[in-house]
Parts: sequence; C-alpha cells; structure tokens
Amino acid sequence: MLHNFIHLIEALKGNPLSLPVFVVLYAAACFVIPVSLFPVAGGVLFGFRAGLVINLATVLLGATGPFLIARRLGQHSLTKFFSRWHNRDAAARLRNPSPWGCIVVRLVGFPPFVVTNYLAGLSHMRFRRFLWTTAVGLLPWTFVMTFFADTFWAVLVEAGMDGFHKAVLHHARPLLWVALCGAVFMTVGLFLNRRTKKNITPKAQS
Repeated sequence: MLHNFIHLIEALKGNPLSLPVFVVLYAAACFVIPVSLFPVAGGVLFGFRAGLVINLATVLLGATGPFLIARRLGQHSLTKFFSRWHNRDAAARLRNPSPWGCIVVRLVGFPPFVVTNYLAGLSHMRFRRFLWTTAVGLLPWTFVMTFFADTFWAVLVEAGMDGFHKAVLHHARPLLWVALCGAVFMTVGLFLNRRTKKNITPKAQS
C-alpha cells in the first residue's frame, strides 16, 4: 500500500489534475485511515506556501465529514448514555469539551485524528468550535510536515515508514514537548478545578 501511495504521488508531480486528485484522496482518507503522509505529499506536490494552505483547508474539509455523520447518526444515543452517569461533571465535560482540551488533543494526537473527528460529532460541541480548534491544533503539525516535506519524502522512499517516523520525531521534537506540556497543564488544571469545587460545596451547604 505504501509503494502504491508513493507511486501515485510521484505520478501526480506536475500533473494538472494533481490538486483535485490530492484533495479528494486526502479528504476521503480522513474518514477511515491515518493521514500523516498526506501533508508531506501536499508539500512535495505544491511547495511549502501553497501546500500549507491546501493541506490545512483539505484536512478541515475531511474532518468535517466524520463529524457531521456522527452528529447525524449517533449524538442522540450518546446523550441518553451520558444522562445515566452519576458523575455529572465528567459527563458534562465529555458532552461539551473545552476549546483548550480540543486543541491539546489535536496537538498530542491521541485519540487518533480519525477517531477524534467522530467523537467530536457525538459530543455537543458547536461546529464552529470544532473547526477553529481543529485548525489551531493541527496547524503546528501541518506546518512541520509541509515545511520538511522534501526531507520526509526522501526518507519515506528510501527507508519506509520506520525511517519516516524517526525523521518526524527528530524534526518535531520541540512540538512534541509543547504538546506534552499542554497535556500536563490541562490535567493539572482539571484536577485543581475539581478540588476547588469540592472545597466550595461543603461551605455552601453549611
């Protein structure tokens, strides 16, 4: 499958149909498979500046599909499921996650991009928030993957996915630290907020 992907991207270089074919493939991949190779391919095909714009616009387009499908088909059932939870605060956060939490999830990359799109559709998050938090959270990764696209592509062709992953980790190390720190700060913030609420509740009752 990797060989076919590489062969296709090489065939699209300089082809007048490269833009529509790339957009369709990238957007379609957002429904079912990991998409980490596509921003690299976008940088290879269209250069850094145009590639960055095309990559970001296409990934938002692709993310919208699973979001809308999940919202249409599954949100009502999930709402009924959450209504049975005894922990109302946890259920509320899952039903309507904070913007900062959505951005950190995109930066960390867990849950995976495809899964996150469906989960967001099942929540009560507004579509506008979904779009802008997805854009903000994915922009750093998209920037790195597009900026170093030629390097990553050469490694991918020569060393396969193992070499590609090592190259990404090497070039994106500062970004990984930012994502990790963001996740830690968010976790600490949620913990402190929960403790504050517990301390206030007894006083209010007395």
